[in-house]
Amino acid sequence: SKLRNHDGEVETLWTGATVTHRFQEVAGLRWHAATTGSPERPAVVLLHGFPETWFAWHHQMARLADAFHCLALDLKGHGQSDHRLDTDYDYSAQAHELPAVLDALDVEQFHLVAHDRGAVIADHLCAVPGMADRIRSYVRMQQSGNRPHSEPRPPHDLFRSELGAELISDGTIVDIAYGVQPNPEGHTLVAVPIDERDIERIRSEVTAESVGASMSASFVSAGFDRELADRLNGLFAAMTMPVLFLQGSLDPGQQPSEYETVTHEVPDGRLEFIEAGHFLHLEAPDPTSTAIEAFLRSVAREGDE
Repeated sequence: SKLRNHDGEVETLWTGATVTHRFQEVAGLRWHAATTGSPERPAVVLLHGFPETWFAWHHQMARLADAFHCLALDLKGHGQSDHRLDTDYDYSAQAHELPAVLDALDVEQFHLVAHDRGAVIADHLCAVPGMADRIRSYVRMQQSGNRPHSEPRPPHDLFRSELGAELISDGTIVDIAYGVQPNPEGHTLVAVPIDERDIERIRSEVTAESVGASMSASFVSAGFDRELADRLNGLFAAMTMPVLFLQGSLDPGQQPSEYETVTHEVPDGRLEFIEAGHFLHLEAPDPTSTAIEAFLRSVAREGDE
């Protein structure tokens, strides 16, 4: 089914958790977020990767709901957020749009959790003027650090092409990414099988009408070398909040050895590995949620001291 929710709609997920769907119009664009937990509690903003939507975070949202107010955004061009193509999908430009979106969602200070392409946007968000004071901590998942991305490198040129848009729209990219069908390159990003119900839901959202073209467009400025230079030339320096580098130890393209010195790049950096592949939040949801929750609680304790 092609899912379409409405503002204020409460949905019960297959895990038994409930989320509330929020829609906001900000600067002429429609934004969708799913929320759990009381707005009175500390906010946690979650930014998904590719090929994903907000739903990729639902296990973590359920786990954190008792202590935190979780808001999982559909990034621009993804899920039920705006799909228009006449907008700037550059990662820095997207980051500069997000403060107004968070304002509209009544989020002032927050913890930031991001995965994959979402972490590229989150890196830039930390450097947007004023945001370092609003971001209480940053959980940075499955994105390269202070060394070049090793092989295999995801095919950004394919993703931003017309063929890439078609392969997103028909579900092929989701099925390859999540190990449903073999990767033509011969490697697999998934080390621990992902629940079929999660794959089915994400596939239904990724293959909704017009999403493929905008997801493809979101790769307009993707490039590992440029992104590494951006981090080393200012983005790491802007991460003045506590940062947890949380990685799947079994991702073939991101070896643990690449992260040996990444914590040196930020004032308060911590490194932790989960025994999983690229999609650790879906492959090993419980250990991943435990690591995130422990870090957020430790930051809160340190803030109280």
